Amino acid sequence: MKPIAIVTGGARNIGWAIVQRLSADYRVFIADLAEPSQALPEGCEYIRTDVCDTQQVGSLLAHAGKAGPLQALVHSAAITAPARPVADIPLDEWTRLLHVNLTGSFIVAQAAIAPLSEAKGSLTLLTSRAGKTGFAALNAGNSGTKAHYCASKAGVISLMKSLATELSPNVRVNAVAPGPIEGEMIPRERWPEIAARVPLGRLGTAAEIADAVHFLASPAASFITGHVLDVNGGTLMD
Repeated sequence: MKPIAIVTGGARNIGWAIVQRLSADYRVFIADLAEPSQALPEGCEYIRTDVCDTQQVGSLLAHAGKAGPLQALVHSAAITAPARPVADIPLDEWTRLLHVNLTGSFIVAQAAIAPLSEAKGSLTLLTSRAGKTGFAALNAGNSGTKAHYCASKAGVISLMKSLATELSPNVRVNAVAPGPIEGEMIPRERWPEIAARVPLGRLGTAAEIADAVHFLASPAASFITGHVLDVNGGTLMD
């Protein structure tokens, strides 16, 4: 029987790539507000879940727990917003991004502490290069930095480190920080322009993020916790 994994935000984009990568080794429960637009890998199950709703998250964990011990949880669910100067960010937009991206991470992680500790599993959070740099685009300037998105993702990094400290030695907690990735967040017509600013000369793919997540969840990363794994083509080297 395959071990159990949960992927939030797993119905599309990077989350869907993570589901596909993990499904070879895990029975994956996909938690998202949107339904997957493609056929699920064998043995996987979709559960409609709002990661900001404590009752829905609790139900998700309880349902997955009936299938077996929770070995891996990947929290990928997040939203973004248009780039605009800090002075022009509406308070409700700021609040929504922090609520979904950071508070949602807290709600999911808090609910998973007990089952992950019991199973000695792993928790992987998705952050962003923007959470380290304070700007979400390689050419950010007067058009805005997406400060609310950056702040939310920086908060995820600090939350991850707190969890890694508190939950050791039973649970390993890490984060993956994607850089510019092919997908809906970057209009296709801008890919060549952005690729020219990437030291490796191209945008990354969702599958490459999924590979990084798979590694951190696997026994190959058994001595790694509290770490942010950068997958950004060299756009940030620290």
